[in-house]
Amino acid sequence: MELARLPSASLLPGRLSNEELFWHWRRSLTPFFDCIPTRDADTPWQPLESRQYHVGDFVFVDARFPGQRFLRDAAWNRRHDDADHVLLQVFLAGRNHGTNGGTDFVEEPGGVYAVNLGYETDAATTGADTLSLVLPRDWLAENLPTLRDSRGAVLPKGSMAARLFTDFALSLRRNLPHATIADAPVLSKSLVGLLGSLLTQDDQVATDAQGGALLALRHYIDDHLGDLDLGADRLCARFRMSRATLFRLFREHGGVRTYIQQRRLMACFRAIGSAQHAGRRIYDIALDFGFTNPSHLSTLFRRHFGMSPREVREASNHRRTLGVGAAGLSDGRGLPDVEVMRRWALELGGSATGPERRPTG
Repeated sequence: MELARLPSASLLPGRLSNEELFWHWRRSLTPFFDCIPTRDADTPWQPLESRQYHVGDFVFVDARFPGQRFLRDAAWNRRHDDADHVLLQVFLAGRNHGTNGGTDFVEEPGGVYAVNLGYETDAATTGADTLSLVLPRDWLAENLPTLRDSRGAVLPKGSMAARLFTDFALSLRRNLPHATIADAPVLSKSLVGLLGSLLTQDDQVATDAQGGALLALRHYIDDHLGDLDLGADRLCARFRMSRATLFRLFREHGGVRTYIQQRRLMACFRAIGSAQHAGRRIYDIALDFGFTNPSHLSTLFRRHFGMSPREVREASNHRRTLGVGAAGLSDGRGLPDVEVMRRWALELGGSATGPERRPTG
């Protein structure tokens, strides 16, 4: 019995006029971008071809198209927030100049690039021949977390890593027309294995990919502050990277251990001072963020904040009795930790060392 082929869909020249073909292609890309042709009246229309294969965990797109402007602005993002995937792209011909989530990038033959649909995008592409993998964000978080927040160059132009991945993408172009549903698991495992290996090579991870990896690591750390085994070994295993790569990424943050401790302290600082946890014991709150020694916690608090955990709570309670909201906590999302601390310290005013103390001069 012949096995079913992978689901596929195509838009090919010859069956429709160029205008009709483009209209259908533009509709197919609606969850991702608004597409606007950029050719002038004197430029011949480049035939458009697009083939897509659903491989189970990802979609492979083999496309050749004329010059376009691809837009995904804030309104488009809101309307299509369920399509916040990451496009991993290889350009075989043509170039793409754009901005994706504040990252300026140029896509051209010889490199591997990420376009992150969780962010706004404005890009202008010449006539191009591209191979793209549409990777769901949740799947990336589970299998290739360093790519979840990547934008721009992922594997540098001309590197061995980029050449190997391009060969893999070309192999998909050749073989997916003949692949069956039963082949989907091995295709996904091959993709994860290859990218997992290429992205851990210290001399082959581009600057923008490092930024995406660091962002993914920071998200993971914030989500697991209460885990006692949170540390370098766990992060290396989870993100499939060497200790050298991990330590390099956190070098400017004082190292992995220091960064985790600072995030735990800041989270504990916020929780102790919040109305939500006002009735809980300080020690119980500290346990939520991986602190098991009250004496050590008090020492760390005085060193980092200039006050003990109890003084933080007393100052917060005093503020609430005066009807003063903790704006520094509620409005500080997205701000650097130092700025959040600065705002709260300013609002505490003369009570910064406890409610019973008053400025002396």
